[in-house]
Amino acid sequence: MNLNKEEIFQKAVSFLKDRLNQLREERKAISEGILEDDKSSAGDKFETGREMLTQDLRQVEGQIKSNSDLLEELYRIQSIKGIGEKVREGSLVKIGDDHFLISVALGKLPLPEGEIFLISPVSPLAQQIMGKGHGETVLFKGKSQQFELIA
Repeated sequence: MNLNKEEIFQKAVSFLKDRLNQLREERKAISEGILEDDKSSAGDKFETGREMLTQDLRQVEGQIKSNSDLLEELYRIQSIKGIGEKVREGSLVKIGDDHFLISVALGKLPLPEGEIFLISPVSPLAQQIMGKGHGETVLFKGKSQQFELIA
């Protein structure tokens, strides 16, 4: 699989922006639901329904904040240029058949060429390979495997 790190970053940024837009739409719908509930209800049922919507709103607000933070962090890591001889933040590595970008904890990102996993530098796998050089070994999927530092 031929992967371009900049294209991966662009796809990840696009993915996070889409997710943020969906969350903002959800926030808008919940806010409108709270206003509608305010106009049409009274009594205990009203209080329960409003509280549930308020909790949903808090949860969505938290997700928006979390995803905004991920996007900011992704932009910061994307600005790190150059390929080092050792694995660091922003490195693209291959272990077995799997590809990893050490950036933010986004998980599996589908690409036209296949899939890549975006993992946090503090994840257990990233911690194993940070600071190591191309061809060194890492314990992955229960086996000791060499990894390839791609970019």
